[in-house]
Amino acid sequence: MMWISEGKKSPMVGRFYPHVVGLQYQIRSGQKYSLLVDSGWVSVLPPVESILVTIGDIAQVWSNGKFKKVRGRAVACLGEGECRCISMSLLVTLPIDSTSRVGPLVPISAVDGGHDEDRNDRDDDDGGDQNLNGKSDGEKEGRLFKSFSLEDYAWRVYHERLFLKDPLDRYRFN
Repeated sequence: MMWISEGKKSPMVGRFYPHVVGLQYQIRSGQKYSLLVDSGWVSVLPPVESILVTIGDIAQVWSNGKFKKVRGRAVACLGEGECRCISMSLLVTLPIDSTSRVGPLVPISAVDGGHDEDRNDRDDDDGGDQNLNGKSDGEKEGRLFKSFSLEDYAWRVYHERLFLKDPLDRYRFN
């Protein structure tokens, strides 16, 4: 997915999209990027003619939390001066359809001693069945996230009004 924006002001709320990796380039030297990380907004000033690479929320889930997502936006204009810029964002994502599910990519050897029996049963929205110890299969495997529908998640992220609240929280094991 590619977004191109042009203007003197940059929107700072909502309208994010789930992705694996984001590549952002800004045609305008000396402009900052605003990045939303778990601790809040931070600003960075990348070198001229550079591409900003960000890790997306899908990569965070796939890595079981090893990588942390960063949401980025170009800051189109600082101060009262006359300035213009064009920002291009290329988001590497998955196709949105009813069969796409996202979950941690746990090595097969970590699941049932290398056996992958009934793997689909563990990918329910509720995080899997309870085992004899009272833990769900996801917790037994050390998974931090439940699997979820990409279509449902994409809708929630794009329409989310509380942009400082992490939309992945609803899919974490407690």
